[in-house]
Amino acid sequence: MAEKAISFNKGQIAVRGQDPTKCVHHKVETLDWFCETCDDVICAKCVSTSHKGHDNILLSEVTPDNKRKIKSFINETEQKELIEIQLKISLTQHSLDKHLNHFESVSEEVKKQGEKLKEDIDVLIAETLAQVKHLEEENTKLLTSYKNELEKKLADLKEQLKHCKETLQTGTDIQVFDLSKRLQTNIILPEKPKLGSGDFTPNNRRSTILKEAFGKLSLRPSEQSQSSTVPDQSDETSVDDTPLPFGHQQSVKGSTDTGQDPEKVHLPQIKILSEWESPCQIYAMCPKSGGGVWTSNCSKVTLLNSQGEIQQGIQNPVFIEDITLSPTTHNLWVCSSTDNSVMELTSGKMTRRFKTKDEPRCLCITRDGYILVGTKHRITDYTPEGKPGIATKTYLFKKPKVRSPRSISQCPINDNVAVVDVDDEEDGGKGEPAVIVLDRQLQQLYRYGESQHYSGSMCLTLHPLDVTYDSLGFLVIADFANNSLHLLSDNGQYLRLLHTDIERPRAVCIDTEGVLWAAFGLYNTDQKVKRLQYTSV
Repeated sequence: MAEKAISFNKGQIAVRGQDPTKCVHHKVETLDWFCETCDDVICAKCVSTSHKGHDNILLSEVTPDNKRKIKSFINETEQKELIEIQLKISLTQHSLDKHLNHFESVSEEVKKQGEKLKEDIDVLIAETLAQVKHLEEENTKLLTSYKNELEKKLADLKEQLKHCKETLQTGTDIQVFDLSKRLQTNIILPEKPKLGSGDFTPNNRRSTILKEAFGKLSLRPSEQSQSSTVPDQSDETSVDDTPLPFGHQQSVKGSTDTGQDPEKVHLPQIKILSEWESPCQIYAMCPKSGGGVWTSNCSKVTLLNSQGEIQQGIQNPVFIEDITLSPTTHNLWVCSSTDNSVMELTSGKMTRRFKTKDEPRCLCITRDGYILVGTKHRITDYTPEGKPGIATKTYLFKKPKVRSPRSISQCPINDNVAVVDVDDEEDGGKGEPAVIVLDRQLQQLYRYGESQHYSGSMCLTLHPLDVTYDSLGFLVIADFANNSLHLLSDNGQYLRLLHTDIERPRAVCIDTEGVLWAAFGLYNTDQKVKRLQYTSV
């Protein structure tokens, strides 16, 4: 029943309290009528005044119908809603118990695996130390035996000298003669033993190897938690490859600063900080620690400041394919296809560190000090001494994961590696360039090609020429075909168009201040450089 009565005389609403028996307008009158027109209880005076002409009946006449409604509600609630809610409570409690048991089991598995790894490490330590101890004991025995032989030789010689002295003083002629005949002037010392040697070289990839040995944790956040995050965030996270929320990741090739900056975000508008004609030809570029960028053409590396002034120029005797900066030593590295050499700039000179079997086309120094080199049909991991390690797979009758690598960049947060593959026909390709993202074991995570680009940016073509991770952990692509710079998320989703120019972009990098540098123009023509700010400082 309604709880309001309208006073037409006073133009206001009179509110009736819960279960009153008296009319709010006629204080002494009992509420024993029902107005079907207004759906409210009224008194006898209301029937002839404010509710005159309405469909009014005695309240007692609608009581049986109201009782039936109440009984129907009681029966339906007791037989359906209460049972259904109680069942849902029971099922939810069961789900809760199952949920707690599941995650308790997951936690126990994590702990067991951790304990097993600890035990395995302890066993490995014990075995390694036992080998060291065994070699130590063998060397100790050899040295002790050698020392005893020398001491015995020394004692024999001293005794022989004593006898010689006594014979010289008191011996007869025959004694002196016999002694002189017995003297051994050629003293032979025992041969020094050849000792075993032992050295220990710590594995610089221990973090990656431990994560692989530990296992992978797959998390699927609830829809509620996903709705509070930015779209395009990965639904799966793992111990060894954890995508972070938008705005909380960091770059590699673009910046030597590997600390996360949660205050940095992508700006809605791109700001051109400066633009100038390049004083040198630019084929590749990378940041210099402390400010400015290194650029390279066919035979020279040039250091430019933010005003486009040449700070340093170093001529190289062989053709330069690519340059990169070490995130640990901050030294510049280059590769050359002339003699397949990989070189490091130290003390103002290019020093060759090693040579590759095939012509190097691009390179990148990883956070753990290894050198990733791109050659025809593969990316290979090298030690600083030039020892090859893991590489992308190349099959006899299958398309290689990477066919024509041109640029490599590594993310310092999850160590993923982004590669521009131009897919040259000379390498057996179809001229379908793409950006391929690999994990640190050089296994493909995803491929961003023309179809993915069209679905996100509506650009019909895609020709990436360079790529770099930005200061938030996302990818900046220099798109040669569209004269544009694009931004991708860490899982390969198209985010936005950063910048468009009338000239074609050749190279990009992010400096230590988070500023995007881009070189525009064809090779052997006038080129220009733009410095763009698209993240907050």
